[in-house]
Amino acid sequence: MQREEIAYLIINRLKCEGLNKLKEKYKNNHPLNYLIVEDLLPFDLACELDRQFPLKNNLKLRSETQEKKYIAVEWNEKGKIVEDCLYAFQDEKVLNAFSEICEINDLSGDPELYAGGLSYMDKGCFLNPHIDNSHDRLRKKYRRLNLLYYVSKNWDINKKGGELLLFPYGIKQKPLLVPPKFNSLVIMRTDNKSLHGVNKINNHDFGRKCISNYYFSISSPTSKNYYHSTSFRGFKGEKIKGTYLRLNAFFRTLIKSKTGNIFGRVFNTGHHRND
Repeated sequence: MQREEIAYLIINRLKCEGLNKLKEKYKNNHPLNYLIVEDLLPFDLACELDRQFPLKNNLKLRSETQEKKYIAVEWNEKGKIVEDCLYAFQDEKVLNAFSEICEINDLSGDPELYAGGLSYMDKGCFLNPHIDNSHDRLRKKYRRLNLLYYVSKNWDINKKGGELLLFPYGIKQKPLLVPPKFNSLVIMRTDNKSLHGVNKINNHDFGRKCISNYYFSISSPTSKNYYHSTSFRGFKGEKIKGTYLRLNAFFRTLIKSKTGNIFGRVFNTGHHRND
């Protein structure tokens, strides 16, 4: 199946839900706007995406103080359908649909998949609460939406771990838990206040498979110019770690704000496709 066909299926599913209905749901989930679309693609196609999702041994392990996960923006030919699904979200008609739902007029995709692509998480993996980098790699556009499509067929609703954590009222308040339900899509607003993370996985049998896209725009979500690097926080009870992460984010933002896009062009530490 080609990416154009998958794009058509995505649009058809959104239209079945009703674009206006989805717009209202997204708008009403305030102050951290998000939306969940279940059963996004036909069941057999979602199962095939799960089956062809690259093994974690073929992904890059990112294991640091603030996170542990496996990531990739490139993989072997076996996962061609996974790549087609990934880029189907960047089809112009799909972009237009989400532009209407989220009321952002100048949305664009990111062919080089800066900080996007595939992610896999299993036992011991986690992602501390954080606010995403404010821009694309070359700091020409603002990051606006995060689209997370889950294809983990073996996820068990009765076992905890791997949930997306949303903190609409700050790190001290109880987060919203969004499970990585098979064949579901999460769309969330991404700006300088959209604090989120991923609950640590404690289950040996669970592999959290996610196809991830970011959408960008030239227009600022706040109507003002701003920049910040990815800014991590500590989980509840992680005071020392939290302080370290806050200081780390502060100095990275300070340095990068003074050096323009040189880190994106020359010393980029994020992952992205080179083609």
